[in-house]
Amino acid sequence: MIRLQTYAVFSLLATITSVYYAFSSREQFYPAMVYLSTSKICFVLLLNTGLVAMCVAWQLVKRVFLGTLREAEVERLNEQSWREVVEILFAVTIFRQDFSVSFLAMVAALLLVKALHWLAQKRVEYIETTPSVPMLSHIRIVSFMLFLLVVDCLFLANSLGSLIQKREASVAIFFSFEYMILATSTVSTFVKYVFYVSDMLAEGQWENKAVYTFYLELISDLVHLSLYMLFFIAIFLNYGVPLHLIRELYETFRNFRIRISDYIRYRKVTSNMNERFPDATPDELDAGDVTCIICREEMTTAKKLLCGHLFHVHCLRSWLQRQHTCPTCRAPIIPPDNGRAASAQQHGAQPGVQPGTGTPSSGGAPTENVNMRQAKLEAAASAASLYGRSFAYPPVNTLNRYVFLE
Repeated sequence: MIRLQTYAVFSLLATITSVYYAFSSREQFYPAMVYLSTSKICFVLLLNTGLVAMCVAWQLVKRVFLGTLREAEVERLNEQSWREVVEILFAVTIFRQDFSVSFLAMVAALLLVKALHWLAQKRVEYIETTPSVPMLSHIRIVSFMLFLLVVDCLFLANSLGSLIQKREASVAIFFSFEYMILATSTVSTFVKYVFYVSDMLAEGQWENKAVYTFYLELISDLVHLSLYMLFFIAIFLNYGVPLHLIRELYETFRNFRIRISDYIRYRKVTSNMNERFPDATPDELDAGDVTCIICREEMTTAKKLLCGHLFHVHCLRSWLQRQHTCPTCRAPIIPPDNGRAASAQQHGAQPGVQPGTGTPSSGGAPTENVNMRQAKLEAAASAASLYGRSFAYPPVNTLNRYVFLE
């Protein structure tokens, strides 16, 4: 911030000097303005001062609504900035016939507004994962998101008005699309924050929070995918292939496809949870740990997985939206097609034991009554019988000596 202030002061002094020279040498307003607009040095100084003014305004907005940035927020800002700059350069090549000072100013403003949106999303994520947040932080983040929504709507109205007035394809399509995406992202982030506040007021007992959040993200991805496809078609029909949209379109489509597959798998698993996952008996609750590992709350009723671990039914439902493995042992939570096998595993059937008999199977380990010497003798006798059934085998005395070696 100190470097920006120093650079802003020098830029302002240079601009004041050039303006003073223009008016003192021309002595009239119109010739002075013509000189400022035609002189390359004066034009660069004025343009530099405008960009510095936008950066200073960006810093002030950040300081008022966010305060000091955290390390994760700075990393997110640096990573996203370079990628967005590259995409903007691709966009400039598409709209090169519309390149002007106003276009450059709009591009700079778009980058700064996007940076504020990244910080808002990161700050909401931080608030959601922090146990205690001061009331001032809530007020600042709500005011910040409302401010961003107003800015998005203003820029969007300006771009749409220019597009309607000209009635032809222009660079206004690009800015209309970008601010429409930003506005929908702001609304999605704000609704997600409302879900968090509602769950906080309910003291973490809102069971459907994860479900509503999942649907919100699914709808948001669908809206973004539709907007990207419409913009891609509009640019392709009027300007050619929009290279800067290929990555965004691919990532949005991939995220939407992943969410759809997760949703289908989630609905398949949770469609009949009462049948697939039996209720834990009072003896099972008393015998084990009654604390749900997902919410860290005590369980009075619980669902039992195939691996034997117990969880709240609403915690298990919210967990299945993100993962399909047991939170404790990471065993896959896949309901088997064979109902009898599932019932046997759910009711504690031991591996290596035949169901209904209670006796070890042939592939099980030796019981405790069989000592090591008897096991060796049995293994030797088995080997001898194999040799006896073969076409070529050693003499009998050799086998007997091997059997009674111990």
